[in-house]
Amino acid sequence: MILDTLGVGLLGTSTEVFHKVAQYSKIYSSDLSSTIWGHLDFRLPPLYAAFVNGVAVHSMDFDDTWHPATHPSGAVLPALIALSEAFPQKKKISGLDLLLAFNVGIEVQGRLLHFSREARNIPRRFHPPAVVGTMGSAAACAKLLALDQLECKNALAIAASYAGAPLANAATQIKPLHIGNAAKNGLEAACLALQGLQGNKQILDMESGMGAFYTDYNPQTLPTLQSYPWLLDQQDVAIKRFPAHLATHWVADAASSVRRKLVESSESSLPIDKIEKVILKVPEVKYVNRPSPASEHEARHSFQFVACSALLDGSMSVQSFSSENIHRPALRELLRKTQLEHPPDNTPSFDSLYCQVSITLRGGSTISDRCATFYGHWRKPLEKEDLEKKFQSNVLNILPTEAMEGIIETVYNLEKVEDCSVLSTFLSGQSARALPEKLRFL
Repeated sequence: MILDTLGVGLLGTSTEVFHKVAQYSKIYSSDLSSTIWGHLDFRLPPLYAAFVNGVAVHSMDFDDTWHPATHPSGAVLPALIALSEAFPQKKKISGLDLLLAFNVGIEVQGRLLHFSREARNIPRRFHPPAVVGTMGSAAACAKLLALDQLECKNALAIAASYAGAPLANAATQIKPLHIGNAAKNGLEAACLALQGLQGNKQILDMESGMGAFYTDYNPQTLPTLQSYPWLLDQQDVAIKRFPAHLATHWVADAASSVRRKLVESSESSLPIDKIEKVILKVPEVKYVNRPSPASEHEARHSFQFVACSALLDGSMSVQSFSSENIHRPALRELLRKTQLEHPPDNTPSFDSLYCQVSITLRGGSTISDRCATFYGHWRKPLEKEDLEKKFQSNVLNILPTEAMEGIIETVYNLEKVEDCSVLSTFLSGQSARALPEKLRFL
């Protein structure tokens, strides 16, 4: 999760939305500063470093996804890395400190989501990372700051008052700000709690607290620490192979399979003129139903676009969402032939949905395939080799090779790293030569 989040975040520093929020954040200054990923000479105060790097992570919708539905890592990791750089030089934050705080931030999100059955479906009203991500960021930062029990309660109470963002801004440049704000607001909540700011200590138990976001919110007493089961041990996250809404990944795999049945080789062109119609059987998710997307952000949230792109090209990639590919005539022609159907048994849950792609040819013959679990889903996780390839592909044009390799080595040995600021050094683009003392394992 950490390696993937860093990779998609570094890739995200090349996006338009990242450059806009980075330019905006330059108006803030402080004696304390933290690394902006992928930039050697650009630093910001920790709060705004968390914000800008969080935006980068979600700027392409390429970050991990969990069930119940949220993007867990992007709200937590940028906040922790920014905060770790704000500690006095004599107070080193180890890799194990960072790792434990990260897991606390993920766990809090999962526990809050499991208190609601409504949360198990793809959201309809608000974007979950803006709610539980803010709470997870606050919990993670509280752990790194070693807040006591009362201060932790206050941190979560403060974070709850920062939480929330409407789903209407999905498929726009605003959606990545939900992750950036979750990282920033959670960090700020923990810092305010450290200063003694107090809120409602029962915020997690009240209908007017976290219950304000989920109509069926029903908090439960957690197991004791002696028998506590971590949610990540029970269910992994989904790691995306291309940058788009998770529900479109079922579509991509089914459409790619149909293409292989229809054409003789990967180099062959799809016979669009022989296709009468394309039927996609998917769950009803209104904000991913976009029959004619006009921008990269709309295309990333379009069942139809991903299906037609995979049919034309055989696979999906970062380049699939370029303006040239979005507006090519062949794709537009295929989009006009594409229809959605919503079978009653196809529920809008990342744990149970499926996609069936069917092509009807002139003459009436039909070619179809169905995907119940795509490669990268928690039931079919990416192999370590493919995860590393994704990271390397994302970072290749952002960081020097030495820095890229340094991140991989550091993440894989994080629990042994004595001073986790080594990670920030590599994220800025510096090589191991800039680390006379830091690159030491416990």
